[in-house]
Amino acid sequence: MSDLMLTAKVLTILKNYQIEEKDILLHSPIDLSFEGEYIKGYIAVTSEKIAVCTMTLPSSSVHLFRNAKTGDEYIDEEPGEYGVTVYDLDSVLHLRIDTFVGSNVLSGEYKGEYISIAAFTNRYQQQMNVLVRKLRNYIHGGQLAADEEQEEETESSSDAPKSKRSIFGRTLKYFLKYKILIVVLVITYVVNGCMNIAWPYLTGTVLFDKVLKFDDSYLARYGLAGKFGLALLVVAVAMLLVRLLQALSNYLQIYVMAKLSSTAIRDIKNDVFNAMSRLSLSFYVNKQTGGLMTRVLSDSDRVRNFFIDGLPMIFVHGITIIVTFVIMFRLNWKMALLACILLPLLVFMTVKLRPGLWILSGKRHRAEKAVSGLANDNLTGARVVKAFGQQDKQIEKFARPSGNLRDTEIDIAKLRNKFSVLYNLVQEISSIWIWIAGVIFVLKTQEIELGVLITFVGYVMQLNGPMNFFSWIFRMWSDSINSAERLFEIMDAIPEIQEAKNPVELTSPKGEIELNNVTFGYQVGRPVLKDINIKIREGEMLGIVGRSGAGKSTLVNLISRLYDVNEGSIKIDGTDVKDLALKDLRRNVAMVSQDTYIFMGSVAKNIAYGNENATRADIIRAAKLASAHEFISRLPDGYDTIIGAAGKDLSGGEKQRISIARAILADPKILILDEATASVDTQTEKAIQHSLEYLVQGRTTLSIAHRLSTLKNADRLIVIDGGRIVEEGTEEELSKIEGGIYRTLLDLQNKSMALNSSF
Repeated sequence: MSDLMLTAKVLTILKNYQIEEKDILLHSPIDLSFEGEYIKGYIAVTSEKIAVCTMTLPSSSVHLFRNAKTGDEYIDEEPGEYGVTVYDLDSVLHLRIDTFVGSNVLSGEYKGEYISIAAFTNRYQQQMNVLVRKLRNYIHGGQLAADEEQEEETESSSDAPKSKRSIFGRTLKYFLKYKILIVVLVITYVVNGCMNIAWPYLTGTVLFDKVLKFDDSYLARYGLAGKFGLALLVVAVAMLLVRLLQALSNYLQIYVMAKLSSTAIRDIKNDVFNAMSRLSLSFYVNKQTGGLMTRVLSDSDRVRNFFIDGLPMIFVHGITIIVTFVIMFRLNWKMALLACILLPLLVFMTVKLRPGLWILSGKRHRAEKAVSGLANDNLTGARVVKAFGQQDKQIEKFARPSGNLRDTEIDIAKLRNKFSVLYNLVQEISSIWIWIAGVIFVLKTQEIELGVLITFVGYVMQLNGPMNFFSWIFRMWSDSINSAERLFEIMDAIPEIQEAKNPVELTSPKGEIELNNVTFGYQVGRPVLKDINIKIREGEMLGIVGRSGAGKSTLVNLISRLYDVNEGSIKIDGTDVKDLALKDLRRNVAMVSQDTYIFMGSVAKNIAYGNENATRADIIRAAKLASAHEFISRLPDGYDTIIGAAGKDLSGGEKQRISIARAILADPKILILDEATASVDTQTEKAIQHSLEYLVQGRTTLSIAHRLSTLKNADRLIVIDGGRIVEEGTEEELSKIEGGIYRTLLDLQNKSMALNSSF
């Protein structure tokens, strides 16, 4: 038995906790105790409970790592008894996997307390990631689906086909929306199929046995008795019409297929992009851009390949094969039997080879994602790579995933060739048998005529196309369903930041902010902010000071609701940010940070990013207030100059001023300045500071700065250390506290400035 599957002993002990095998929807092995000792265990999930089964192993036990080669002396046994801990699923919140060096801990909040649920090595990280993702989806209101990836790994679950059918049906709906195109496409397939079936009969039985042999009885049936030339002309015209109809149906088929596929895949890509746009910031933290691009582009193309080039032709070629064999049996059942005698072997071998395609499809996706991720990192970080002379290292680093992708493609090609060889072998043997048997029947038995033999051979040869199609359709199906599953994972992901069902609109904001007992951590049980309490008055400028990593940026991210607090509340104008309409919150809270992003496009469009209805006069006014108009005017096309992605054509100070102009044009009520002048020179800083002095007027402002001189105009300062507010007051008050953090930071900066001025 695979170690991924629940053992009989585990299933038996779970029955004592009213957990039956049929109720278990998700499960995964675990192999570590919280003390770091190797154990044997499992986690099982039902729609109501989470059960964790752990067994302490004796000191003599041998722990086998993944891919370890074992001998007969190693037996997968359960030498002790399992201890079971059961959690009510309704009381579990904030599930998270904390990753350490070689180990991982599944943590969460249970009945108001942070707990560690299970520990495991990287051996079972993939299975646990799947389990937690599906469990989070259920906790946020989604469906608790069976663990499809785990089932595919074991190839033993009866629910796997059901899951694939569900994915197939859901994908098919994108194409079935366009009913008229589907109907036209089906008509072209029917016409093409009929012409394919008619052609061998015309060129064989009709032409040779009825016309060329002067069969007057057959010609008389159509009023052509004794008119051989006319009959031959009619057959020729019929053959011409068949080919013409084939050509027209093929042309229309290609056109309709292109239109249908492009439209349906556009809808899929739009839905994926919309889903990604709705997802919270935490979704992107551990995701590589290249990996996400692989899903949006490569996966959607593979879905299209099957549903346009594959699925319709399954019916066309399937019907063609059935009708062809029916006609062949009517012509001569003995020869027809010879033609199809190997088909059962073909079906058997196909069933045996198909599971390998599914596994290799997933393996190829992971390899493609790794290649895309590294390529994206290398391109976006090209300046750093060249600055440190790491081109050779990057090439060497790229070689491994690229080699893995090559190996996977070769494995897929090998398996595909097995299908092709098998199908081609059946075709060739069938053709040879038909020729041999047909010649014997014509020369020795007189059971069939030459025209019938030619018709038979024509039908057998015509089966080559459908048989070749079925030799690679299974690969397309595996690629398509595998890809569709990954696309639906994004569509079905539940954003951690969700708008309330009946959100409160922020129509006339004042800008008052209040934080009550706010605690937050990116990892469960590791709070970055602890019990923060502060009230920021309307129009007040609050300076936030602290050492790196103290939690300053985290605090302003919570106010913007890029993340939700674990405990406590944040209110704007007396309303909890969780109850506010997200569009109103985003419109009234703007941020200018040191990490400014400039989009590919014109300068004007970048400034108007937060206010698309702004006129050119509004854009120029905002640029002047941000001290950006002067350098923009010197650009080749002024405000219409196209700047590269991430603003690579601009200096740090120029990008920062465009960002400030963007904030001015957005006209927010609450402004967040997160190290807005940290990466610019002193002269540029003075220009930006002048712009900021205008920007903060009439707005509630939170300003984070390491350069304490930039906070001289702040109404009040707070000092954050270790996730807590340790000092609060005006600049004058804090500078007088002997041994205080603010005083210490101020003295260090003054000494640094004095040292720099001496050189």
